[in-house]
Amino acid sequence: MRRTAEDTAATRAAVLDAALFAFARDGIDRATLAAIAEDAGVTRGAVYHHFADKEALLAAVLGETWDVVAAPVWAALDTPGVPLADRLEAFALAWLTALHTDRRFAALMAVSMRAAASSGALAEKAAGFHAWRDRLRAAVAPTADPAPAAAHLLTWLCGTALLAGHDPALVPPADATSVRPLLGGILP
Repeated sequence: MRRTAEDTAATRAAVLDAALFAFARDGIDRATLAAIAEDAGVTRGAVYHHFADKEALLAAVLGETWDVVAAPVWAALDTPGVPLADRLEAFALAWLTALHTDRRFAALMAVSMRAAASSGALAEKAAGFHAWRDRLRAAVAPTADPAPAAAHLLTWLCGTALLAGHDPALVPPADATSVRPLLGGILP
């Protein structure tokens, strides 16, 4: 039986999603490819067809899932024709909302924090942080000094993510009073 490209893509996506939640729930070391395959509704052979091993699967989860899960958050920052202060506020509010309500976002936070011991995952994380920093620099460049503004925003993103991974109750509420002090220190 020949599978279509859509079937193959759907299988890969199901494996990535199952791995995300297994890594978050069980930890990276305790999650097994057999359990991930079962959660995805595929065979272990299907998992190995797409990923050489658990390390490759983890790197794909970290490298590919962030783009999908964080897209709505970044969209708030990328809205053309909106003043920077309004875009930054919408971006920060979207980030906090995702931390509080999006279970894929929360799972990805947990996996990202647990991935520190993995060399492949560390490279993926570092590349992601550099990409975020560069994207933040580009967004604030017309109005603020881009290097320190991007550094402060990235630090805030990482700090709130760390809080969410340890105790979601510590994450500030998703309202303007929570983000305006941050933005006041960044915008001229």
